[in-house]
Amino acid sequence: MITDFPEAPLPLLDGTETTAELAEFGGDPVIPKGLRRTVFPVITKEDTFHMLRSQRSSPEKVVEEFAERYRSYVGAHSALPVASGTASLHMALVGAGVMPGDEVIVPAFTFIATAQAVVAAKAVPVFVDIDPHTYCMAPERAEAAITERTKAIMPVHVHGLPADVPALRGVCERNGTVLVEDASHAHSAGIGDSMCGSLGTAAGQSLMADKNFPLGGEGGIAFFSSDEAHQRAVSCLARNGIDYRMSWIVASFGTSQLQRLGYYDAIRARNAAELSRALDETGLFTPPYVPEGYTHSYNMYRIGLRPEAVGLEDLPVWKVKEAVHELLVAEGVPAREWQNTPIPCHLPFTHRHGFGNGYPFTLNPEAARDHTPQDFPVVRAMLESTLVLCRELRSPVEHERLQRYAAAFRKIAKRPDAIRTLVNERNYPRPPHQEAARLG
Repeated sequence: MITDFPEAPLPLLDGTETTAELAEFGGDPVIPKGLRRTVFPVITKEDTFHMLRSQRSSPEKVVEEFAERYRSYVGAHSALPVASGTASLHMALVGAGVMPGDEVIVPAFTFIATAQAVVAAKAVPVFVDIDPHTYCMAPERAEAAITERTKAIMPVHVHGLPADVPALRGVCERNGTVLVEDASHAHSAGIGDSMCGSLGTAAGQSLMADKNFPLGGEGGIAFFSSDEAHQRAVSCLARNGIDYRMSWIVASFGTSQLQRLGYYDAIRARNAAELSRALDETGLFTPPYVPEGYTHSYNMYRIGLRPEAVGLEDLPVWKVKEAVHELLVAEGVPAREWQNTPIPCHLPFTHRHGFGNGYPFTLNPEAARDHTPQDFPVVRAMLESTLVLCRELRSPVEHERLQRYAAAFRKIAKRPDAIRTLVNERNYPRPPHQEAARLG
């Protein structure tokens, strides 16, 4: 029988891990091979029993039950369960009143679905730079991009940190636009007592299986602040014959998983806090920034580099990043890049074929601009100087594993000489944004 149960427990730290030779240079890795896999989501007998019981109800009722429970949890006015995160963003935009040819301001750093959903709504995405601390949309950049055809601003709560919604809401109020959230990373994240998904006119959220709140496969949900916005989205589906229905199997799994979401959130917050303390001690690495009063859900955990803190300021930061990436992976830490160039530099937005013959970009040619990475200096600088952990802070990640992640960062920070050696030997050819666009 195939099982996801670990083959063996991770050994406890014995104190020698941070002073041993780096694995890249022949030493033992901090996390041994064969013990590196993390499993998520957790599937329990309660999930199985709930899905079996759900077969006694109609598919529509199962989906409605899930949507209502999750809507109540988020605190939104109304909800529309759909088949994917992209579908949820599409419906959020339609519900907010976005029409063909309208402009929707989106951040240049996000997953490509954010901008693709704007095209699905037959509108034109207008890309802006991000805040250098939060990596979310910069409100001043959004306001500078507004034209008479701007209908919506769509910030992304990237990696699970809420965007500066108070400032962006002010931008919308001053300019007569609506705020639509991309909350696909932000399950249980929020500002004060308000949860992401309930902060704007509408919101879209992915519920696919690798998110912090996982459903059984692909799924999404759109939230609305009024009956009018909700009805707009529902009418669009009926009028155009679009089948975005959520599977009852997906919804059933989500209903039972929702009961454990608070536990997942607490474990992830604890793990993030402990790892952040460890990174602060290294000098080389910096943890994510979280403004006062914000709840970060850590769908991803982005780590910054400070080469100057360890005497590597003479090296290009992107080369230091490449070397550190190699060293971390060799130690068993699954660090990733997660995007290598701004979204407007990906093929759908450089070629702009759209639905054919350039539609919907042809509806508003002035808004359809050619971009290079140099147009978004903050995004480019972030991509050159940061790495990401994706699933490695979630339950059921063992505490021993988290301690070993921290030990690996400490181990590498103690060896700037090894980083310099890799940079010199590998001769990394080009910054990430000069390579072919990659997702994830």
